[in-house]
Amino acid sequence: MEIGLLWYDSDPKRALEDKIGPAVERYREKYGRWPNTCYVHPQVAGPEAGQESGLACHLKKPEAVIRVVSAPNVLMHHFWVGESAGQGAKKESAPG
Repeated sequence: MEIGLLWYDSDPKRALEDKIGPAVERYREKYGRWPNTCYVHPQVAGPEAGQESGLACHLKKPEAVIRVVSAPNVLMHHFWVGESAGQGAKKESAPG
């Protein structure tokens, strides 16, 4: 990932999708594209997300499917969203 957005959410009551969702929306607003990958600390990702396979996180919008990847170099409660090559990021069409 060359460009990414770092997001912080330490609320223990929020689900993983609810933490990643606002970061995805902010990325889309800032760059005009949907991110396709989110790197998180291994303890945040849980056992389902592996270094290789990732965990698909389907957000409220069907076009926003995020591959969640466990990364030990990402701090706890931080979410690094962006576009990874070959993951099919979508550019948003211009209005009008």
